[in-house]
Amino acid sequence: MSTPRTRIIATSLTALAGLAALSGCSSADSGEEAGKPITQQLDQGQIQQALPGAGEVIREWDPYEGKGVRQADDCALVDHPAPKGWVRAGGARYIHNGSTDDMAYVTICLFDGPETAKAAYTAWQDKDLKKQDSKETVGEESAFFINPDTNGTAYAFTRSGIVAIKVKIDHNGGGIIGARDMIAATLKRLQQVQDGKRATATAGDEAAKAAKK
Repeated sequence: MSTPRTRIIATSLTALAGLAALSGCSSADSGEEAGKPITQQLDQGQIQQALPGAGEVIREWDPYEGKGVRQADDCALVDHPAPKGWVRAGGARYIHNGSTDDMAYVTICLFDGPETAKAAYTAWQDKDLKKQDSKETVGEESAFFINPDTNGTAYAFTRSGIVAIKVKIDHNGGGIIGARDMIAATLKRLQQVQDGKRATATAGDEAAKAAKK
């Protein structure tokens, strides 16, 4: 038969175990929110799957001519040599309200290591672009820009492990907020694919999360 002291100790241990479980859930949730770096050499099909499709991009935008394979020079700045360590890439284009007058572009570039991915990510940050402040980092590092010479074309760049992603949205695309939602959704989809899951994240999901912060 248990004594009152024994029952008190048992109750205390149960409460502590419950707190530990709650703390563990909170930590796991935080880690999931931050996202895992992309460390796997994903194949072309996995990269294509991670690119957002119909209903998965920002409002008023739709896929144009499907998802495609991209070459090394698509992962560099214009008139620059192909980046070192490039492995493969995929990209997609999107049109605004059914018109090609304004376009959006998403490119996923896979490299042979974090260092070469970082080098490409850094090279994208052209000195002629105007950097924008952001309260949130997407992936391990991210940067957002406006091109003042094109009526506000928005750019978003991020690096996560061995992957660098770039988004370009012409001036009618919601500016930096739209670019941020697009690149965050693309990275989340890559993380889902790396985990062996279906890519289900959308720009709308990311916009809703950002609105709660």
